[in-house]
Amino acid sequence: MERDHSLDSLKGFLIILVVIGHVITILDNANVINHAVMGLIYSFHMPLFILISGYLTKPASQQSEGKLWRGVLDLMVTIVIFQLLTACRLYLTGKDPVEGLLDFPHGILWYLMCLVYWKIIFYYSPKALVNRPVLYISLAFLVSLLSGLTTLGNLLSIQRALNFYPFFLMGHYIHQRKLNDKWLNCNLSHLAIAVILLPLIFWLYPRCGKVLNGADHYPFAEIPQKAAILVCSTALTLLVFNLRRDVKWLRPIGKDSLFYYLYHYLILALVVVPVVERFNLPHNLAFVLLYTAVIMGILLLLHKVKFLRWLTRPTANHHNAPR
Repeated sequence: MERDHSLDSLKGFLIILVVIGHVITILDNANVINHAVMGLIYSFHMPLFILISGYLTKPASQQSEGKLWRGVLDLMVTIVIFQLLTACRLYLTGKDPVEGLLDFPHGILWYLMCLVYWKIIFYYSPKALVNRPVLYISLAFLVSLLSGLTTLGNLLSIQRALNFYPFFLMGHYIHQRKLNDKWLNCNLSHLAIAVILLPLIFWLYPRCGKVLNGADHYPFAEIPQKAAILVCSTALTLLVFNLRRDVKWLRPIGKDSLFYYLYHYLILALVVVPVVERFNLPHNLAFVLLYTAVIMGILLLLHKVKFLRWLTRPTANHHNAPR
């Protein structure tokens, strides 16, 4: 089947948003403009990455159980390798590497751990449920709403897996054309929900940003706010997915987005942050974009190193990870 270049371009675009979001988070999200940009990015960039992962996941009937577990093993090997690299990064930046090792999976590795859960859950889901996509997605959204009532937090990324699973399912069913197109096509209602309600929610619900990350606890009384966030996030995710276009310069990043995803935080923490702090450089949005460009430039150069590429998938290619 011919490769979808618009999907590669979209993944490349999302990687850049991931980098921008982390630059703002680690440097300065107190700046009003930076905070607003970060809120917008976080409202759809990971849900959309997850939707794409579901989009690229084959039905259980089209893959063997052995292939499933080989894919799970591949992901776990990558997680362990980058968990060790993260410990090295913490040591080099004067933090406790042991604490980093015990916090499993650490930082951005939550996404790969969630992929492990989603692959297994989806493969072993009862056919009666899988064959009813609207019911399955509705139940997943209900679980997502209730997941924040737990106090699991970052523990093994379980809460995040429950929180974001609906987007994985949506992506799969969109690709299989098992959802009504009228709910998926880009239209003014998606735009209106995203543009009008999202800023309103951020204004009325200051903790919105934390809830968006999927690992925060919230009381039962805040379920309506979480529901509103999910509605806006879903609308914006579908809007951006349907607006995707083939952009040639984004293609190479999207084709191997796993590489850029796994290495960007190392470059940010080991190169950019020390320079910014040493020379007391500005933290405003213009400089955030400049730092992002520097990180992407370094990553493009590092991508030429075969060993670094091999580390991201030492046992096999990950067809469903953000690669």
